[in-house]
Amino acid sequence: MNYILHGHDEGRVKQKINALKTKHHIQNVIVFDATDDEQQDVFNEMDTISIFDDDKMIVIENATFLSSKDTTKYDIKGFIDRSTNDESVILVFCCPSDKLDTRKKAVKELISKSTVYPCIALDEKSLPGYINEELKKLNLKMDRDAIKWFSARAGFDALRIEQELIKFKTFNDHITLKDVQDLMVCEPLNDVFKMVDALFERNALRLLAYYRNFRKLNMEPVAINGLLSGQIRFLFQVRVLMDQGNSKEEIARRLKAHPYRVQINMQRAYNFTSDELLEELSILAKLDQDMKMGLVDKDEGFEQFILGMLQ
Repeated sequence: MNYILHGHDEGRVKQKINALKTKHHIQNVIVFDATDDEQQDVFNEMDTISIFDDDKMIVIENATFLSSKDTTKYDIKGFIDRSTNDESVILVFCCPSDKLDTRKKAVKELISKSTVYPCIALDEKSLPGYINEELKKLNLKMDRDAIKWFSARAGFDALRIEQELIKFKTFNDHITLKDVQDLMVCEPLNDVFKMVDALFERNALRLLAYYRNFRKLNMEPVAINGLLSGQIRFLFQVRVLMDQGNSKEEIARRLKAHPYRVQINMQRAYNFTSDELLEELSILAKLDQDMKMGLVDKDEGFEQFILGMLQ
């Protein structure tokens, strides 16, 4: 039995693999990487019978032979010839591409013998629909204002969203706005984006406000500095790769990052040069060192750094 999971959202791919394991009561999972492992090794594993007569799942990662950019030496026909409805061997192809190349006859034929699940990265447009699907799956009711508040703070990691909703389900079958606010661990990424914007706009008061919001969540100054530095470092990497002429998909692959995160950072990176980003990283690195060595009071040191931007 074959399944094809395609898309760049690693969280949704893991989510679907776990769902398939549960559906078929699988304990034994063997993983191959189509860019490194020989196809014959996959066939040998498919033909090997377990001495305990257990069903098994074979996951083939980087199955780019199903896309327009094949980076493997695999022959699809070998999988087509072995396709059966036998559930003792579950074959899962994971193709990191939003689209399958149906122009290829062999790809089209394998698709016809498989169940296909898109694992496309979530964005602002698809997020509400995905949350509603998960709510129905869990038979969980959530008030409209609670859904709105949750959607604005959940981020775009499908696996994380699922885990948050499962947590809500264990608390109650009907979730209110207060329940979400009390139970949810907010995704800080959006506020970090805003902090970065405030930093480069030299808007010290707005940056200070975001800093104090993080402190209210009991986040340590060193951690806030690390969060801000990490985002600027990622922005710097994106800027460098953009300067080299890489596409969004190529940048996401090279940085092993969520495509939506790359897209947002590409939009921001147009406003800065790599030298500007490197200079800010240097300043934050010095602040981090001073904090850890006890040369400055952590809160006072960060606030002085912010207020210094007004000079």
